[in-house]
Formats: sequence, C-alpha cells, structure tokens
Amino acid sequence: MLNKIFSTLFLLVFIISPAMVMAKDFPPGKWWHNPQASEKLKLSDEEIKMLDKQFVDSRRKLIKLKSIVESEQFEIDNLFDSKNINQKEAMRQFDKLQQAKKNLSTEHFRLILEVRNILGLERFRQLKEYRQLRRQKIRRELRSMRDHPKKRPGSD
Repeated sequence: MLNKIFSTLFLLVFIISPAMVMAKDFPPGKWWHNPQASEKLKLSDEEIKMLDKQFVDSRRKLIKLKSIVESEQFEIDNLFDSKNINQKEAMRQFDKLQQAKKNLSTEHFRLILEVRNILGLERFRQLKEYRQLRRQKIRRELRSMRDHPKKRPGSD
C-alpha cells in the first residue's frame, strides 16, 4: 500500500510535473493565427497548415482525455460519499485517476513536441520569449488597472 503511494507521488513529481511546466510557458489556442506571432516567427503557409492539423488532432484527444479524468474523479468522489469506504477500491480508483491525468498531460506535452518539431529550436525559443513578454505585459496592465481604478460616476 505504501509502495503504491510512493509510486503515485513519483509519477506526479517526475513525469506529470515537467509536462505541466512546459505547458505553462506555451501560448494557449491558435497563437500562430496572431499576425504578430506569425510574422515574428516567419511562419510559412505550410507550417500554419501543419500547426492547424496538430492542434485539431490534439484538441480531439484532449477533449476525450479530459472527459475520462472527470469520470474517474466522479468515481472517487462517489467512493468517498459512501458510508464505509473500501480502501483497496479507493486506491485502485485513485490509480485510475492518476493514470487519466498522466494521459492528459502526456497529450499536452506531445503537442508541444510537435510544435517544437515544426518550428525548430530557434523559433521555438522565440515563441517562448514572445509568450513571456506578452504575459509580463498583461500583468503590468492588470496591476495598473488595480492600482489606478477609473473613477466611477457618482463616486465623488
């Protein structure tokens, strides 16, 4: 039992976490249709078509995988709502949930690898830099809005 817990923690820390870290630095959605991004990266029409295809294929898989994660989570919740919990069954269900989450993260990571293959090293680095700069700009704007709220009518 303790062995299963450690192996699950290992899975979370060393396998799923790196995929999540990579996805954090990756722009969401169809970023290659943003004129600034596509011009900066000098994307060809063929590369845009390849990115579109990868995105659609991956999105279909992600929708299915997310549904599986939600289903496995529902089953765990159901076990915890029962009067007497069967620990073996709960651990088995927990393993199924963790496997479903791993599969979801793996698909996210696979898409990132595909994008890296399409762009090559240098443009992939430019994409990451572009994403970081956009994120910083958004944070500054949000901070500015928070620190300098516009006067509301009648709030004199």
